[in-house]
Amino acid sequence: MSGSKDSACDGVVAFGGIDWWYHNRGHSECQVMTRLASDMPVLWINSIGMRAPAPGKTELPWRRYVRKLKSTLKGLRRDPESGMWIYSPIFVPRYTDGWLRVNGILLGLQITLLRGLLGMRRPAAWLTTPTAVVVVERLRWSQVLFNRSDEFSRFPEADTSFIERLETRCLTAADRVLYTSHRLLDRERDRCREAIYLGHGVDFDRFSAARPAAVAAPLPDALADLPRPIVGFYGALDDYCVDKQLLVDTARRVAPGTLLVIGPRAMDTSEIEAEPNVRYIGQIPYEEIPSHAAAFDVALMPWLMNEWIESSNPIKLREYLAIGFPIVSTWFPELAAYEEHVYAAKSAGEFQAGVDAALAEQSPERVEARRNSVRTATWDAITRRVAEMLRTAPTALLDPPDDR
Repeated sequence: MSGSKDSACDGVVAFGGIDWWYHNRGHSECQVMTRLASDMPVLWINSIGMRAPAPGKTELPWRRYVRKLKSTLKGLRRDPESGMWIYSPIFVPRYTDGWLRVNGILLGLQITLLRGLLGMRRPAAWLTTPTAVVVVERLRWSQVLFNRSDEFSRFPEADTSFIERLETRCLTAADRVLYTSHRLLDRERDRCREAIYLGHGVDFDRFSAARPAAVAAPLPDALADLPRPIVGFYGALDDYCVDKQLLVDTARRVAPGTLLVIGPRAMDTSEIEAEPNVRYIGQIPYEEIPSHAAAFDVALMPWLMNEWIESSNPIKLREYLAIGFPIVSTWFPELAAYEEHVYAAKSAGEFQAGVDAALAEQSPERVEARRNSVRTATWDAITRRVAEMLRTAPTALLDPPDDR
């Protein structure tokens, strides 16, 4: 619950939507929290998830169990670069009302202890994963920010009605709800105290500098032998958002050129990797992504067309735009603001036609136009907005209604 009208906070407890130790740290909340840590103490709580991996239902279930166990054994550690504290909580990986109440108690005890250890007397809560609402509701906060980055009730294999109830509790518990999707904001603005469109940012200097000219950069030495053209994708390979068939079809389309796929694998990619001109190199550190991606001739966003994607706003769109190369993407609502800079497709056939057009593009002016479209949309600017919110009482706290 929120605290008094005095919203000044002395730190942030961020209930992350990912696990710091094995997910891509390019996620929006990672970008914001690492920058915010230079201004105030930040304690990052690794995600407790929303579903238990199940053999026969979830792709690569045992791999997921093992990596979460390794993360939990790390306990509390400090990120040497940002100074942010990272904690892997002890919890029961069961997702029912009863077990979440148990996890609320377990997590409440752990967070209370850590807040005291780190000297946080009036911390704010940053909430991303709906299952973490059980601990947010138990403790007092200077204010609660709900990072509404995705519609998790549309997450495949999750219990839709169960997660919807948790999302409703998040909307109720939050003083401010921060949206990355206009679609979600418009749908939910009447269900929360204060709805704010935050959007996503980009590390513009890092990505634009990786490819200063209008032509593709040289490949890293380990990939220097790949035949051109190189059509590429980087990011998490998840079964609920990546269209495997689009990647297979694209590989065949660009042969004898190369389809380069970079990112952690959370689904079976054997069908993709069976294509002779596909090079899959797995997850690489966030810092190395720009230098690898700058070698693409064309970048892909091969999304499934489902409810999850309809409410999403992929960060890589702005990263791709900052690099400047041609982009081919499945259409999704948040693409509308940048559609003139992207070859957008609403069918598999349109996607492959977009690949052809992107490969044929010869326009330095379009490269510069793409970069200019995101030049000021930086993570530093997003973080300044969040920091200002943390220093300012939400409207609901400044002027509470009479019946509160």
